[in-house]
Amino acid sequence: MKQKCWMMVVLLVMCVLVFGRVCFALRSSGNPGTAIGMGAHYHVALSELEGTEFDDNYLSYLVGLKFKPNNQWTIDAVLEYYPSGEDISHIISPRLSFLYGRGFYFGTGTEWRYVELESGESNWNDQTYFVQAGFEMPLGGDNVLNLDAYYGLESLSDVSDVITDFDSDHLTFGIGFYHYF
Repeated sequence: MKQKCWMMVVLLVMCVLVFGRVCFALRSSGNPGTAIGMGAHYHVALSELEGTEFDDNYLSYLVGLKFKPNNQWTIDAVLEYYPSGEDISHIISPRLSFLYGRGFYFGTGTEWRYVELESGESNWNDQTYFVQAGFEMPLGGDNVLNLDAYYGLESLSDVSDVITDFDSDHLTFGIGFYHYF
């Protein structure tokens, strides 16, 4: 099972490198840019969602790639790593977001989780969704600090719940450092 997990990570890294190369070519043709970054994600009460096995209040770590086809839209691909907890060895979670805005932004996305237990068993959990909002703060040069919040959803049809039935237990927070090239 560990071999499958590592093969998945290698495949994802290869996809990110190819995606990065394509984005670099687009950037040189005048598009706003592509960024690569890393950061942390603070999960407050994500265990409220089905398909998550971790306790409340923990950190996960991430690497990401942002592509801006124009000044308003961003495609954000992230690979998140959750360290061990209780009977879980680790979780690897690819995530994809579509965001709108410049400086302040909002959007939606989806993620999957590959869970490996201490017993050696592993599986892919159900696809989940989220609404995301944040702020990209310039740090000088091509560097930015990315601060964002996520509201977890079990299905896309739950998007209206963000407004009509807001529950702070579904909030998580992220911080990341990105470099545009």
